[in-house]
Amino acid sequence: MKYMHRTLLLHGLTMLLLLSGCNETTGSLPSSMSSGEEVPLRVAVIPPGFSSPFHVAVKDGAVETGADIGWTIDVVATEREGDFAGQVVLIEQEIQKGVAAVAVNPIDADAIVTAVIAANESNTPIFMHNTITPVSKGQVVEYIGYDQWGGAVKLAEYTCQLLDGSGEVFILEGIPGFHTNRRTQGYIWGLEQSCPEVKVVGRQSAEWLRPMAIEIATAALIQNPEIDVFYGNSDEMGIGACMAAKKLGRQINEDIWCISVDGNDVTLDMIESNNMTATLGVYPYMIGATVIKQMQRYLNGEEIPYILETPSIVVDINNLEEYRSLATWTEPVEGSPETDNGQPTGH
Repeated sequence: MKYMHRTLLLHGLTMLLLLSGCNETTGSLPSSMSSGEEVPLRVAVIPPGFSSPFHVAVKDGAVETGADIGWTIDVVATEREGDFAGQVVLIEQEIQKGVAAVAVNPIDADAIVTAVIAANESNTPIFMHNTITPVSKGQVVEYIGYDQWGGAVKLAEYTCQLLDGSGEVFILEGIPGFHTNRRTQGYIWGLEQSCPEVKVVGRQSAEWLRPMAIEIATAALIQNPEIDVFYGNSDEMGIGACMAAKKLGRQINEDIWCISVDGNDVTLDMIESNNMTATLGVYPYMIGATVIKQMQRYLNGEEIPYILETPSIVVDINNLEEYRSLATWTEPVEGSPETDNGQPTGH
């Protein structure tokens, strides 16, 4: 399944630039056009917000990669990650500016449909990143991200090893939606498959936020001191859980463990200092870089896959430096859509 009319789009983009002169909003033709110099373009990358270091790292990867090829990258986000309507407005504003392409990390798969249709109607190629779950309507050029269910299963298997097959887990969930569904359901499924004696004794949304995770984890531990592991759907929530546990006198990585999803730099530092256990490293900087590279390939007329799956790996003290140096990075591959259906990806 490919985005329609690529050749016509590229031809139309070229003609628009030729007719518009030096328009900085749409990506301008330099005065040395006749020398064959490449036309600089402006594209947009829209995360859910900047409360998580994950989205900052994605931004950095996109902006720096864009600079390497002479592109201008607009990175804009709503103040709150739960502002579904606000994210749609931002996308529509970037389309109106005449950007050559848009990549969005959707907050809500249903709410984002409006923006996808707007992009389609304006012939603006739209990509999605940090997800490989297709939206219900509209045409998306490419989905770029890791298998969230599969990554959560990896963390479940790691939990089984930590607890030697028996123990209690509390899950800190994100804002309700497909990201939370896949990361939570995949983890629970993984525990059931690998160590059914490990029990999930509580689940609560901390809305991706560290301060809320601290409050929830504190209350959970006071009510149930037997909790062995906190699993956060994001690093910020996992960090919050460990901070709460430490404040209550628990010994991190001795009588309490905290694991989470993202592979953010701050989390890696906490793993190194023995204040966090492990994270699912998903290479946020490289996701941002990959988004720009895929946009460039598409706008150059190259065929790109509908689903581009990026790698993920459990990172703890044993492979921390390899992850940091990108020695564990593998090139993204064509993948299968991850449907929000309560089943493993591909089912």
